[in-house]
Amino acid sequence: MSDVGDPVAPGDSLAAESSTEPIAIGSVAAAEPTPIPAPGAPPKASNADPDSGRIVGGAVQSVDNDEVELTLDDGRTAVIHRRNFDAKGADPVAVVTIGDRLEGAVLSREDPKNRVVLSRAWAQKKHAWTEIEALANDKVVVQGAVTSSTKRGVVVDVRGLRGFVPSSHLELDETPNVSTYVGQTLDLRVLDVDASKERLVLSRRAILMKERRRATHDLLTSLVVGEERAGTVSSLVDYGAFVDLGGVNGLVHVSELAWGRVHRPGDVLSVGDEVRVKVLDVKVKRRRVSLSIRQLVPDPISQVVVDEIVSGPITRLADFGAFVDVGGIDGLVHLSELAEHRVFTPEEVVSPGEQVRVKVLSVDRKRRRIELSIRRAVSG
Repeated sequence: MSDVGDPVAPGDSLAAESSTEPIAIGSVAAAEPTPIPAPGAPPKASNADPDSGRIVGGAVQSVDNDEVELTLDDGRTAVIHRRNFDAKGADPVAVVTIGDRLEGAVLSREDPKNRVVLSRAWAQKKHAWTEIEALANDKVVVQGAVTSSTKRGVVVDVRGLRGFVPSSHLELDETPNVSTYVGQTLDLRVLDVDASKERLVLSRRAILMKERRRATHDLLTSLVVGEERAGTVSSLVDYGAFVDLGGVNGLVHVSELAWGRVHRPGDVLSVGDEVRVKVLDVKVKRRRVSLSIRQLVPDPISQVVVDEIVSGPITRLADFGAFVDVGGIDGLVHLSELAEHRVFTPEEVVSPGEQVRVKVLSVDRKRRRIELSIRRAVSG
């Protein structure tokens, strides 16, 4: 099962990765440990026993370093040897005391002392698979301790079960060295669980994606139209620049980069630049933010004074005249104002980049238009 955008496909090599090394639930002991099968089948018993694999419980009557003896609910005497007590080889004396209740899976009807032989480790394992399946169905986050790494991901211990996290599900971006996760405890979401095959595949990326979506939503809802924010230029496109506001990218349209004409965003900005922006519009559901840089700096048109004579470069030529940069904003010198004599094309008297003196004839701040004259600046 999966609830993320990158489900594990059937037949994926991850199946082999997550099941090639079954979990060892016995521990080293003087006697040969009884083999512990997968939860889907009953344990192999030394004596024919219809109860093999059934989980039974009872009260502890005695305990020492080698075994735990208990009285089952049906009155029979049972024993759990240390090799079958715990998957990690724990000392029974350190775990249980007389009177405690224990459960175990039936391994054989009786031993030489006429006691039913149980495996607490196998019962714990079966319970763990049942719990994991329930948690997976409820999409509950589980914790896994990373025990080792492979070329394709990391092996984790989840409630005593061996699970696998593919490298593509460790982070939101590529993870070049998965061995750095060994020893860490990760919050994980179950992608796929099959107790009969002892297959458990998990994802950390699913949780990170959910956290990112929540953080993005929180940031979007916190943005206020008209406020000023700090950001970093994350990318440049033909129509503007994207600015990272701390998890959300907003667009500064090319028309909002500067008061003057901007042909290419790269002419005024570079990726990585720290900038101040004004929030123009926020659409939370579409996760779109419109920003402006130019509106946080004074409008140069407010500095232009009628009848003043100023200098500036020719920025471009048109059929009807030439545009001159006057303090950061373009003004138009009409053909009739280029020279004292009649001019048919601007190229006859000026060229782009040439510095000229002009006189301000008029300023229309609402329409953002400035009329200039070269001939009157000369004659004046």
